[in-house]
Amino acid sequence: MKTTLFIASALSVVLGAIVSPVQAQTTPDCLLAINQGVISPACAKMMGLGAPASQSPPDNGGLPLQQTLHYQPVTGSVGTASIVGLTLGMGLADATRAMKAYCKADPRLANSFLNTTYKGVGVKTQFYPQLLQCDVNGDQLEVHVSPPVMGSVVTAIKRSVSFPADASPRFAELASDISQKYGLTLPAMVRDSDETTAYVTATGTMATNARFSYAQPMDSSSYDAPGEIAYLAVRASPVSSNPANVSMMFLTLEDLRAERAINAEVLKQLTASFDQKLANSHVKPAL
Repeated sequence: MKTTLFIASALSVVLGAIVSPVQAQTTPDCLLAINQGVISPACAKMMGLGAPASQSPPDNGGLPLQQTLHYQPVTGSVGTASIVGLTLGMGLADATRAMKAYCKADPRLANSFLNTTYKGVGVKTQFYPQLLQCDVNGDQLEVHVSPPVMGSVVTAIKRSVSFPADASPRFAELASDISQKYGLTLPAMVRDSDETTAYVTATGTMATNARFSYAQPMDSSSYDAPGEIAYLAVRASPVSSNPANVSMMFLTLEDLRAERAINAEVLKQLTASFDQKLANSHVKPAL
């Protein structure tokens, strides 16, 4: 799993590197994943553990985060958009049920932690539920869940669907469905990187455009609109030598405003905890 880096002021919050449940196929991989709080069904069976849902993340000695933020719904069609029943701001339990209903199986739950270096010392959070994943016949869902500072709510939903060349949808029909469901007009598939995005700004303004890369929550240079707070991106790739049909479809629904607020609050709690520890420290060297 790719390590994610969030930048805030002069400090960085880094998502603790974890082994993807999909990647954990061998005993060493499973041991590493379990030590990091990631217990997939395959690893649970291999290691003789109980069901993943019954496993609690281990105590890693990190800071237990306190909820100080509440989710603010996004306005406009981005705020009400859903991807197979999943919406921004949805609670962990509801998201789990929606994914189970769609994938016909319990989603995989990955726990993780956040850490930073502050005053020369590494400080980290306790594990928390961070990612839900499920897939069915090439249709993969990935749901990002917020740290405890905002409770466990959905801040990003990613879906990728792969179609076999001999059973692929026609682009014209897919574009029509996307237009009806999301109000987005997909560009012609002249190249497989074309993408259409709907975004909402802090003033509630809605707009659409085509862009290549996804916005990053702490990188203002990636925004397509001033004050962009959330976006829905849809991309389709053509079948090789048959541009009338679609080989892959990608959808991303993400609340950048919530993620920026979360990162700032996590940094605040981590640094405050360490400052308090220093203030109460009475360490004296032997002379």
